[in-house]
Amino acid sequence: MPMESWPTNGLGSAQEFMTEGNSGVTEKGERCRQHYQSVYERNQPALSKGLALDESLHHFLDQRPAGKNLSAIDRAQGLAAASFWLDVDTVAGSELASLALSRVLHFDNAVSIERLLHLASHNPETLRWAIRYSKLFERTESPLWLALRAALAGDEWQVFFGVCDRLLDQLRPFDELVAMAEKQLKHLSLLELFSYLSILAYQAFAEDGSDDPAEQQWKVYNRIILNKLRVCPEEDFRLSESRLGQSLKRHLSPIIFPESSNSDVVACRQNLESLAVLILATQERIDYEDSIDWFCFDPECRYQLKPGESVIYNQSEAGTERWQRTGRKNDLLWHYWMNRAVQAFIDSGMAEQIIGSPENHELNQLAYIKAVRSKLQLQQIYGLGDQVLLNDGSQVQLHHVLLASELTSVFFQKEFIQPFQSHLRESGVLAQALGRLAMNGLLTGENRFPMTWSEEQEKIRKITGWTVCDEHPKGSADSAKAILTFWTSDFKALSQQLKQQPRMPAPRLYEQPFYKIGRYSFQFPWVGAQQNNLTAAINNLRRVNARRADMQAETQRVELALAESLRQRGFAVEVGYRPIATEEDDAGEVDLICHQDGVLLLLEVKSGYIRSTRHEVWLHRTNTLRKAAWQLRRKQVAVLSALKADQGLRSRLGYHGQDPGADMRSWIVDTSIELDGQSVDGFRVVSREALEVVLRDERQLLRPIDLLDEESRDSLFPDGFTAGRFVTVVESDELWRGIC
Repeated sequence: MPMESWPTNGLGSAQEFMTEGNSGVTEKGERCRQHYQSVYERNQPALSKGLALDESLHHFLDQRPAGKNLSAIDRAQGLAAASFWLDVDTVAGSELASLALSRVLHFDNAVSIERLLHLASHNPETLRWAIRYSKLFERTESPLWLALRAALAGDEWQVFFGVCDRLLDQLRPFDELVAMAEKQLKHLSLLELFSYLSILAYQAFAEDGSDDPAEQQWKVYNRIILNKLRVCPEEDFRLSESRLGQSLKRHLSPIIFPESSNSDVVACRQNLESLAVLILATQERIDYEDSIDWFCFDPECRYQLKPGESVIYNQSEAGTERWQRTGRKNDLLWHYWMNRAVQAFIDSGMAEQIIGSPENHELNQLAYIKAVRSKLQLQQIYGLGDQVLLNDGSQVQLHHVLLASELTSVFFQKEFIQPFQSHLRESGVLAQALGRLAMNGLLTGENRFPMTWSEEQEKIRKITGWTVCDEHPKGSADSAKAILTFWTSDFKALSQQLKQQPRMPAPRLYEQPFYKIGRYSFQFPWVGAQQNNLTAAINNLRRVNARRADMQAETQRVELALAESLRQRGFAVEVGYRPIATEEDDAGEVDLICHQDGVLLLLEVKSGYIRSTRHEVWLHRTNTLRKAAWQLRRKQVAVLSALKADQGLRSRLGYHGQDPGADMRSWIVDTSIELDGQSVDGFRVVSREALEVVLRDERQLLRPIDLLDEESRDSLFPDGFTAGRFVTVVESDELWRGIC
């Protein structure tokens, strides 16, 4: 692009651009720079400099300007080259500067070192948070990081660099142990690694009384298995009956049946010891990674370099308390859906029927109720239909998918975990208890090894009995196959994905707990017995298979279900309203506009998966909810204008007010519970589940079922439902008062 065609107005002059060390920006990068600069300048002087910059940064964070030929690096280069970074007050007044800059720092060649040094000198905290968010300090050989370290000599920067070093130093000994153990285990095939892992996994069940002994271990096992899949050869997936038999004979039998063979016992024990080291070192590494995530993503986290003191600490306990409170809300909502499921189960007439064999009836009944619970929640909150469409085009009943998962848990708990615990109490030796379990299985013709496997057709045959319905009184093999497909992770395909697209989301052990290797389907009883089947189903659908064909329809149903709940409470509801686009902005489609008795609600609905780490919650806040708040702000302007000009909209809503701005509440309604009650960019985040409880006035169902008392119905609307009271209940967090 010739220089004379560049803009020369204001801060973004061509001359300044060239002298700032950004002459290496590509033509596409320059197009992006012009876009960000123009958005910034357009929003002044109506907004403060900081807010004008935030408007521009929203564009960057949402991959604007769009275009097939524009890449993330083009946008990062363009943003970094914009001259607003030179204005100290503009950067200081921005909420998003560190976040946007962190995205730029993901690339080594997107920003000039001159620009970073300018920020280091004039807006040091902005740059330090950008480094934290991007984890630039983990890329110790990055030219940007090396240049910053060489150039910045002040005390504050030296403390910061020292803290980053200390955090990384904590990882090194465990990395060395991991590398050593992996080298010692390199000769094992994937299947052989499974054998040893399954033996050690049972240690988690050595203690009775723990509700979820395995949760922490799963992260570790997940990491070990994924690392193995990244390096294992093609032949590991060519399993035949003879290879399977030989492998088990060499690697599993000597441990659990030591009397039958002793030639391989020593080698097996060495493998077991090496794996125990790998598990322990991986566990420690993950713990320290959590500390680094705390440093990188927790706004409460502060740092210091003082002898004998921890390098990172919390400024206050507010973040920890919020995290714990979210956990308590989750527990209360679990009771809520269980209570609704029990009532639905009774209403269906199923409570009078024997489910399965009489001796297993109670366990099967509980599994059935849990499946009903999950179905209720998935349909009402996440918009699922009665059928789930799979990637291969087949369909399966949602209830069957959920029931199969619950019955699998019951089966593994009853047939594997409980007998194992009994044998362990008698012998006190892990290997002996597993040997007893396996031997008793052999005597009855059942597989009771520390892991189970069978060919696909055999697995389908076993699952078919769980698909009985009016249409298929003996069950359906096609449905059973679809269930197996839904819950299966194809390890050969996953191995290829990890090698070719390492950034793609990989299923966690519990999200797809059937593992396909060759023609065999493997399961770990220690996963199946303990997993949260609802979380597994949601994350299978929303995290692992986020690009399913049904996603759009489900998202729409989430909005329609909420609209119906509000209508039942007397609100007039407009779904999917499109305000007229103006020269300044196209706000896009508005999810829900509601009105009752002069109260207006503007709702932006977001639906996602269940997050398990602070980093995932941070990403959710800074990506999904930040974008939702930005959209909501623009939609609010457009809807307020429409409520003055669009008589049809006013009529459909039954709204006759003269000041919609004073009458309106704007909320982000989120399927996740993580940020319920918190504010993002000035907008309240409300959990969709919390809204469900409030709209149905069922606060009493948050109690455990044995504490329910019909007489002590705890109404949130003692004087009857009104829109004003509804807003008060939601915005004051009254639902959780006294119980959370």
